[in-house]
Amino acid sequence: MKTRWIMLIAAVVVLSLAFVASAEQDWAAIEAAAKQEGQVVIYSVSSRMGDIVDDFAAKYGIEIVWYDMDSTDQVNKFSREYDAGVYQVDVIYGNNDPILKGELLPAGKVEPFVPDSVLPLIDKSEMDPFLVQRWSSRVVIYNAALNPDGPPINSLWDLTRPEWKGMILTPDPLSGVQGDVYQTIINHPEEMAAAYEREFGEPIVLSPEMKNAGEEWFYRFVKNEPVTMSSTSKCAKGVGDIEQTGTPPIGLTTFSKLRKYGVDPCGTGSYASAVILDLDPVFGVAYPTVFSLSTKAPHPNAGKLLIRYLMEEGYWPWNEIGDYAAKDDVEALQVHLFNIPPFAEAKLWITDSEHVYDNAFNYAEFYLSIAP
Repeated sequence: MKTRWIMLIAAVVVLSLAFVASAEQDWAAIEAAAKQEGQVVIYSVSSRMGDIVDDFAAKYGIEIVWYDMDSTDQVNKFSREYDAGVYQVDVIYGNNDPILKGELLPAGKVEPFVPDSVLPLIDKSEMDPFLVQRWSSRVVIYNAALNPDGPPINSLWDLTRPEWKGMILTPDPLSGVQGDVYQTIINHPEEMAAAYEREFGEPIVLSPEMKNAGEEWFYRFVKNEPVTMSSTSKCAKGVGDIEQTGTPPIGLTTFSKLRKYGVDPCGTGSYASAVILDLDPVFGVAYPTVFSLSTKAPHPNAGKLLIRYLMEEGYWPWNEIGDYAAKDDVEALQVHLFNIPPFAEAKLWITDSEHVYDNAFNYAEFYLSIAP
């Protein structure tokens, strides 16, 4: 994958260099200062960070000290350390945009950084204010090997049907990203009402105390007793295991998990999870994976250099189906390589960071009031 990625990215290097040449930031000075710092510390939501450690050290002589942790754990740990006067981390890399915007930025604990070289290739919404490296998504999956005729469901409303009671695997609905995903579905009541009518052939009738079709869907979904799993990997493995007997479950997981637990094109794998791309009204919810810098970073220049590296030549570990690059040139290569629609055309809803943050307590209260 790395070799193929380098060959593909070579096609756009000339354009990238032109943008770098006109950049306002003094990268010679930043790189020199970063080498003096000698180290950069990053909290990373992705274990793939380990794939670029040696390359970065070989190129710049700078050590990456990285910690693989969930986005919620990242911000909690960082905030505790910051409040205690322990300033050890430079870069936070995760799916924590709502908390970054709603808490850490107003408190002066973090700041955005956008390398000038990527400005012409990033939409304004992808640096508002934190730089998006890629768009991840939580999607609905099924076992393709044990469903040879195709997906057993075609609508999000199927997840509320009695035949799927106790047969849906989900990450913890109160965890950071998964809660954001369910909030996003709830926040599309008109689309969910229309999907209900397409599925059942009649207008939706709301249960007592439900205000709209989004809430109604979540109410019925929770009452259908989905099984909470401790990780997205366990969801993908539980759905995709080709050795299981009986009716395999449906699940929700991170799209990129299919690189490990998806259908093996050689037919020799142990898993066969696949995304239900034609699901009505969407097959998943997308959310940004962003960078932020600590305002007390001990190695600020190395942090800036690492962010630029991960946006450019160091992006290759995330060049997997299920991760849409924010940079337009890289996304165009992915569309061609993976034969997927452009991100803007994919059947995905995007989380609204402000809405998610403002309504986090109400969502948690709603969930706990209806959970079995």
